[in-house]
Amino acid sequence: MKKISIREILKYAAIVFFVMVGIRSWDDIVGFVLLVVQAIIPLILGAAIAYIVSIPANFIERHMLPNSTSPTVEAARRPLSLVIAATLILATIVLATSVLIPAFIETVHMVQDRFEPFVETLLEFPIMRPFKDQIHTFLQGDLVRSITRLDFAGMVENAMGGTVGSIGTQVFGVVSTVMTGFFGLLFSFILLTDTTDALNKLMEVIATVLGDERTERLALVLGVADASFHNFIVRQCLEAAILGSVAAMTLFIVGFEYFLGVGVLMGLAALVPIVGYPVGLLVGGLMVVVTNPWYALIYIIVVAVAQVLEATFVLPHIGDPRTVLPPVWTTVGVTIGGGVAGFVGMLVAIPTASTIRQLILIDVRRRKAKQRAQRGEGAEAATQEELPDVESKTHPVASVELSDTEL
Repeated sequence: MKKISIREILKYAAIVFFVMVGIRSWDDIVGFVLLVVQAIIPLILGAAIAYIVSIPANFIERHMLPNSTSPTVEAARRPLSLVIAATLILATIVLATSVLIPAFIETVHMVQDRFEPFVETLLEFPIMRPFKDQIHTFLQGDLVRSITRLDFAGMVENAMGGTVGSIGTQVFGVVSTVMTGFFGLLFSFILLTDTTDALNKLMEVIATVLGDERTERLALVLGVADASFHNFIVRQCLEAAILGSVAAMTLFIVGFEYFLGVGVLMGLAALVPIVGYPVGLLVGGLMVVVTNPWYALIYIIVVAVAQVLEATFVLPHIGDPRTVLPPVWTTVGVTIGGGVAGFVGMLVAIPTASTIRQLILIDVRRRKAKQRAQRGEGAEAATQEELPDVESKTHPVASVELSDTEL
């Protein structure tokens, strides 16, 4: 029987002690964690804003007089790209809050007003008369009445200011939403315009503390996460813009008055891969059918064709396809993310799940390579399949050869 040393006894005793303290002081620990999160929320918000702005800024910078060697152009390229990108994002936010969201609310109110008359007209058809009593009973139920009486204007207002507001006032309570947003914007501006190379110096300090091996693994995780989030944002924003514009233009051409609201719905739904498009197509069709069934049929056909063409000829050329989740992973990510944090949770969960999947695939391949090397099989392949180079800032995962069928 193996003897237990005094050191091991002390180690297990310390673990038990800290577990007991954690259980007895759970409320204090949670309060401390919330206090820490409250303090760093502006930094997290600022980093997120800087990351989003940097995506179009980097694209603009790469395509702004790329062949010019003029010192003036090289000096002005980065500041101008940041200004243009920030202006475009700000203009999009202003357009959404002043035009698109009000149009969507107006469209929803129209559907609520016309829903019952549309159903009554539908029930006059001979084929529907045998089901008339059952349909009337269903329409008078709590489910339909609760949907038709929803205050969508209030819901949208809460969604626009309530997401950040709930974090700032309900969860953290101390720091106001306005101050959080102000310091977040300030921190994002500092990150985007930093000329002191502070981030690289910070990474050098971290690398010194962690050591080469841990720093390499940290760089791998950050590189894969950057590729996943970057590709997700670009692909889904492009898909949302294309499908939303096609939906709005189609309904505008046929003469549907509320074309803008349906286009907004289609665009928002298309932000969520796989499950968002059919939901937007179905709900948008129902919003149009209460006015004109032929308009709804045209809308469904045109948007469906546009989605097929986009998925065939556009999206395969955007970003790294290996960061795109298979349907199973997407469904799991959407389900968990939506259950935890609603619509925003769905969007964050998908690139997060993509990052986890890529890291698992990399680790599996590395372990298989080591096992082959230990057995003396394929030593050259084992050397080639070690942890990949992640020096590429744009798509660091591109250097990793992975198969979508492995996981």
